[in-house]
Amino acid sequence: MNGVLPINKPSGWTSFDVVAKIRNILKIKKIGHMGTLDPITTGVLLVTIGKSTKLFHLAPNHFKEYIAGFKFGLTTDTLDITGNILSNSKIMIDSTSLSVCLPKFYGEILQIVPSYSAVKINGKKLYERARKGEPTELPIRKVTIKQLELLNYNYQNQEGTLLIGCLTGTYVRALVSDIGRDLHCGATMTTLVRTKNYGINLDQTITIAEVEQLEKAKQLHKYLLCADYFFNDYAPIKLSQQNTLKFQNGVKLNILTQSAMGYVRVYGSDDTFLGLGIIDSQNILSVGKLLV
Repeated sequence: MNGVLPINKPSGWTSFDVVAKIRNILKIKKIGHMGTLDPITTGVLLVTIGKSTKLFHLAPNHFKEYIAGFKFGLTTDTLDITGNILSNSKIMIDSTSLSVCLPKFYGEILQIVPSYSAVKINGKKLYERARKGEPTELPIRKVTIKQLELLNYNYQNQEGTLLIGCLTGTYVRALVSDIGRDLHCGATMTTLVRTKNYGINLDQTITIAEVEQLEKAKQLHKYLLCADYFFNDYAPIKLSQQNTLKFQNGVKLNILTQSAMGYVRVYGSDDTFLGLGIIDSQNILSVGKLLV
């Protein structure tokens, strides 16, 4: 079995918990995921199955969509509602002030990576350092916010929800915290749902319970997405029967037709997706990562 299962991750589970559960259900060792979700977060988690797992670190930077709940006046050490409270402000923010603030965070912005995150510094995860109270200089990254819309806001409760569209690497809880800092009141993320990832919507996902049911009924393959779908940004190359065997054996090939440089999707003579290739400036195709 090879491909991607679109899972609706439940609250309280880590991404690793989901992978471990599905590994146990399918009795397959090679299982991973595309895009870590914190335990508080629900929604689209793309679980990679079989040999296709080794391809996805090469996937293009894709659009992701979230619906995030937030509360003004409250800050925590984790930047979300699960953390220890650091401050509680009585400042009241009106919807007009919020609407003026949001455009500041649209486009390419700088974001400080949260101290409670899986990013590694000198081989050690930031959340491990944070739990031990180790002082750490947090890295700053450029992230891209393509969509930022206020869906609703309750002035009395100082709570609301945001629709956020962004590229890979964005921390939504850090974004919420930065908005609260800009308004001088503080803010924390209360809920988060990933509604889209790599073009897969929430209504296309299945639950872990459904994975168990479908596997027992031998129907799970109907929900398994082909690996090459996630590399549609790369141009396709189809090889002859002779070149298919050569490519699978790691032989570099001279591509006679003009092709785009960089990564390409490579298909065999029978249209089987072989994996990713790399075309250089001399139109030489070499293996990027084989699927088969």
